[in-house]
Amino acid sequence: MNLKYVGILSAFAVSAAMAQTPAAEQAAPAAQAPVAQTAPAPEAAEPAPAAVRMKVTTNDDKMQALEQELAPEALFSEPSAVRGANAEKPVHRTSKKFVYKPVYSPEEIETSGRPVKAIYVAEANHGDTITMDALRGFIPMQFTAGIQGFVGTNMLSGDNGRYEYDRYYGMIWSIGAFALFPLDEYNMGFKTGVFFEHSKSSNSFNDLNGTEYGEWRISFSQYRISLPLLLSLKGAKSSFTFDVGVQPSFAVADKFRMKFSKNSDANRSDDMMKNECRSAIDWSLVLGLSLRANRYVGFDFRVNWGINNMYDDYNAYAINNLSSTSIAVGASFYAF
Repeated sequence: MNLKYVGILSAFAVSAAMAQTPAAEQAAPAAQAPVAQTAPAPEAAEPAPAAVRMKVTTNDDKMQALEQELAPEALFSEPSAVRGANAEKPVHRTSKKFVYKPVYSPEEIETSGRPVKAIYVAEANHGDTITMDALRGFIPMQFTAGIQGFVGTNMLSGDNGRYEYDRYYGMIWSIGAFALFPLDEYNMGFKTGVFFEHSKSSNSFNDLNGTEYGEWRISFSQYRISLPLLLSLKGAKSSFTFDVGVQPSFAVADKFRMKFSKNSDANRSDDMMKNECRSAIDWSLVLGLSLRANRYVGFDFRVNWGINNMYDDYNAYAINNLSSTSIAVGASFYAF
């Protein structure tokens, strides 16, 4: 209510109260006068009991009570902040006009029982701010770089048409640097890098060497430099990235060894790079999955499927149609 109207009403109320008080005082003696003449009170009358006593209210007391009742602070009161456990129930103010209720309840935002931290949105990022992307749950595709390492299993396989044991199994590891270039704001990027890779694969079988029957053991030790060229795809609110692309690998060293258990004269060791039986470039298809766990660390899974023959024109042993396939897991360490 407007304070101007409150003042006017207060003035009218005070005037009415003051006008009624003199009239009542003048009427009381007139009504009591005949009684005082016909039946005078005894000189030693006993005092009236306390139960029938009446409190006499003066004009000042009435005015003070009326001013307190019509005061603006009694009609209006400012809302107060409600936090923590006090927000569980509505807050009823001692006001004649308003009942204030909390804006939120603990069931909605305090389910963990821990204090609620205020979040501020600002143009510049610092310790107490959060970006609009993070506030909406979006994870942008940003430029980043770092180092990566993988370890896994490797298999050389082929079909020479004469043997069923053209499978050589072993371990593979690689380490190198990578970079991710965003192609749009949230969903697509281009990932590349340079990796130094080593694999070692072997197999053994029993067969004849002339008239001797014994165990043959074949092994390959390869060193390569790989350049993955990958398209990275992810959801706007996801930290998982799906990678697909191709990877050319440049052979640096390749040692072939063959040993026979019964006769060492059948043993053989060749440098496949020097005798020009090794393909200079290996091509493979790449499928991968990456998870960025936090700002600096991520985890990776990758499959490399070779699509070309690694060896050709090697007459000492039938290894002409071998290609490499690997399955590896790794970790990424981001610089920023």
